[in-house]
Amino acid sequence: GDVEYKFTFANEGGKGEMANRFSGAVTAASNNASTEQVRTRLGHGGLLNKRSSVRYANQIGKAKAKDQPEAPLTSGEVLAGMPTTETYA
Repeated sequence: GDVEYKFTFANEGGKGEMANRFSGAVTAASNNASTEQVRTRLGHGGLLNKRSSVRYANQIGKAKAKDQPEAPLTSGEVLAGMPTTETYA
């Protein structure tokens, strides 16, 4: 499943300005990512103007994604990979 995040913001006198700014920034980033995905899917990936640092970060992200397992590990698989302690008599 997808990762879920929960954020809490300090009470700013009931105005919630920080939460509103954060929400706006997340919405803008999400819209940009959705637009980029659609352009890439339609074959217009070359029209995207990205900074070199963003292109580099995307290359690293794609390389790291290949290192990830296809399915999430179960607790049994995680425990099987851990070293066990020996009991002493």
